[in-house]
Amino acid sequence: TNSRLQESFQHHDGIFFPKDYEILSAADQKQLWDKLGSTYYQTQKAEELGQETLRTIDYQQITGKIGGLWNRFPHDRHFETILEIGCGYGRASINLSKGKNLSCAQYYGIDISEPLLRRLLYFKQAYDFYPSATFNLICNSAENLPLADDSADLIISNAVLMHIELEKVEALLLEVARVLKPGGTFVFNNSFHNRNCPGHILRNLSRKIFPFGANSIYLNQQTLPEVESLLKNAGIAEKCSKIVVEPNPHYVLLPEELGRFKVPLASEINRSLKPSTAQKATLAYSFNAYSAGVLN
Repeated sequence: TNSRLQESFQHHDGIFFPKDYEILSAADQKQLWDKLGSTYYQTQKAEELGQETLRTIDYQQITGKIGGLWNRFPHDRHFETILEIGCGYGRASINLSKGKNLSCAQYYGIDISEPLLRRLLYFKQAYDFYPSATFNLICNSAENLPLADDSADLIISNAVLMHIELEKVEALLLEVARVLKPGGTFVFNNSFHNRNCPGHILRNLSRKIFPFGANSIYLNQQTLPEVESLLKNAGIAEKCSKIVVEPNPHYVLLPEELGRFKVPLASEINRSLKPSTAQKATLAYSFNAYSAGVLN
């Protein structure tokens, strides 16, 4: 195990916890995601089924299929060290390992939610994803990564960064630049909510009118140029090949809910959208970012 983990973290039941874990545990976001982590991904039924039954069920029946950039991930790639930011219960990695035969020697998964990390361990037992890897699961916020400089070959994240305050995202991306190996790669799928998206604009207004706590997990939004600036300012481009920031092909004109009210026909209207290239950066719900060359 690397020295940073040994020095600042304690290992209990398969997970590394910071030595000042009680301070982290008092944070509102930590408490929120611990609560959500117990039921949020609707995977608690996996534990009800039990290990033996779970092994007989296709993993996608439990995790669902993952789309976006992961559909373009190549088959049969091996990386020495993979770091997953906001790994949750391991949904992205289960799909990449089982569906794309992605493999690694060292896997680092970091998430603030202990219940989700516990569920990842449960799925690891059932599905044995990344079978040749040493697992290092870290219960902590991700803006202080306990990895050495230039140590990660591949850094992945799926729909996580919009849940983190902007100043912490800036700190996190600096850490990504620090730990990424020269020539390494990263893939952030569906990671930056689009501030110009009409669906977000309407939802933001509704949250001011109907403040029912619905905004407590969505903490930042950017335009496409702002995402490009975030990555540039972090220095990630100095470590990897050309960086691509692109609209995620999920377009939203109308939010499906405003406050507690369903918006009639919103999903049908959104699915029917066929934006031009110029319109995509406005109508996209979110943006992807990745280093060129890693995807098909």
